[in-house]
Amino acid sequence: MPLTPFVLLGACWTGIVLVWLAWAAGRLTAWVSGRPAGPAFGQGFIVAVLHSQWETAYPGINRAVVAGVFAALVAVLLVPLTGGWVWWQARRGRADDPLPSLAHTREVAGLAPAGAAARAKDLRPGLAGKPLQPADIGLPLGVLQLPGGDGPLLRASWEDGILAVMGPRAMKTTAIAVPQIVDAPGAVLATSNRADVWATTHRRRAQAGRVWLFDPQAITRTGQSWWWDPLAAVATVEDAARMASHFVQPMRRDRGEDFWLLAAEDLLASLFLAAATSGAGMNGVQTWLADATDDEPVGRLFDLGYPQTARALRGRQNGAAETRDGIYETARTAARCLQDPRVMAWVTASDEPLPRFDPDAFPVSTDTIYLLSKDGAGSSGPLVAALTDQIMRYAVRRAEALGGRLDPPMLCMLDEAANICPLADLPQLYSHFGGRGINLVTILQTYQQGTTVWGERGMGILWGAATIKLVGAGADDPRFASDISTLIGEHDVATLSLTRDATGYVSRQVSVRRQRILGPEDIRAIARGTAILFATGSRAALVALQPWFRGAHAVTLTEDTAAAVAAISDAADRERLQAVIAEADRYLPAPRDPGGP
Repeated sequence: MPLTPFVLLGACWTGIVLVWLAWAAGRLTAWVSGRPAGPAFGQGFIVAVLHSQWETAYPGINRAVVAGVFAALVAVLLVPLTGGWVWWQARRGRADDPLPSLAHTREVAGLAPAGAAARAKDLRPGLAGKPLQPADIGLPLGVLQLPGGDGPLLRASWEDGILAVMGPRAMKTTAIAVPQIVDAPGAVLATSNRADVWATTHRRRAQAGRVWLFDPQAITRTGQSWWWDPLAAVATVEDAARMASHFVQPMRRDRGEDFWLLAAEDLLASLFLAAATSGAGMNGVQTWLADATDDEPVGRLFDLGYPQTARALRGRQNGAAETRDGIYETARTAARCLQDPRVMAWVTASDEPLPRFDPDAFPVSTDTIYLLSKDGAGSSGPLVAALTDQIMRYAVRRAEALGGRLDPPMLCMLDEAANICPLADLPQLYSHFGGRGINLVTILQTYQQGTTVWGERGMGILWGAATIKLVGAGADDPRFASDISTLIGEHDVATLSLTRDATGYVSRQVSVRRQRILGPEDIRAIARGTAILFATGSRAALVALQPWFRGAHAVTLTEDTAAAVAAISDAADRERLQAVIAEADRYLPAPRDPGGP
């Protein structure tokens, strides 16, 4: 293949530079040794070097010293050239390598160790004068991926709201929920529909404060050790309406805002207000729901100073029978968890001396509460949402009383938020909770889960208000993948094209074109254990998630998990054995009466 003009030109200039360095080495050696300088740089010197006429090129100068100086000069020239070439190669856009075009350490400096530590000191006055521990700095997100290897571990600050969108088995629990719960310096609220988060972290959290487990459906099979009065925080019509919204919200995913749903929500709000102000409790609500003609709540509302609500409730009861029964049936469906005695035991006082949970004291403690609920019919999800909402509202009041922020901050880990904790106003909460020392972390399996619960507008508000967004493996929706690709942006990619003419002459042409840094197909193919990180004010970054079983507490957490799983398995075996014994008793003959015939 014939040489191209650029190759020939480059070779000529390289030769000229090397000859000039040889001449400079001779001059420098002569100057240092006090010898007469050789010929000036020009044709005579070049001819002498090319013909190895060293006495002419370096008269009276030690050629070995000249060779050493020449080598040093070549090295001095090559080091910056090589470094510059490596730097350019690492950062120039390539179609098959997105890392050079994604965020580098300086672009996410606020999340890197130094920046995160500085923000932690600003946000938490209690850290003044104390040596900072990793858990004091912020919530771990992942290790920044750079062209040359791993960067620093990035951490969210104590005023960030986090939204993670990751499919099943994308390390949501192992790399986000568990590490952040373990590292949290203050109170922790965690929701889930499984026992895995509780199993891994509850023993570790017990070292910081008391552990509260809300498990009406016996997911962990540990039994009940406390109770909570949902109506204790209901003192106004607005409070009752908020409580009712938690029961109706799951039905909105399928039915939207229809007449029956809105009427049922209003009915539940009236019953909650009557029960809360009269002391009837959740048992009273369930009793009144069972009979559409029961006018006891109407009388109580009149007696307690809520005539407007009482008249509205009486109007529903006196309406057309078909309409009334339809409204009551919808309300019964929304509150069907109250028909389960296991659930009612957690929200009503009993003869047993169980402690009562105080959602007002929790935010300023270092306690941990796990709120568990299964999906589907009869789920205790409405109560999970109600308790979560109460804790958050009390946390805001506590923060305001403390001057604006909780210190240490409170972590709200809303795993499976769309299924068991669909707070109607969650998107709006993100906009101001960060300024209260309340870190919201919402984990969704897909973006569509959010739109199903909060609608396109609500999910858009949540996405925009979250200052930290993580998109992991499992983004199979074409529209979402395309939107993420657009947010990441484009870069310049150099394209080399070769052409050969009839004589065999090859010419090279380099052109630059704009191309997506990560196309929709690349977003869908994000590897398990990695995620795209969007931080407010920064370019998109690629991070490697750090699961708890690779962290500093891996050994301890592994032992804790094994012990918890073994306890659940033992309890399940006992339940099965008891069921077998009970079934066998049904078919065994009755014991014979010794005094009979």
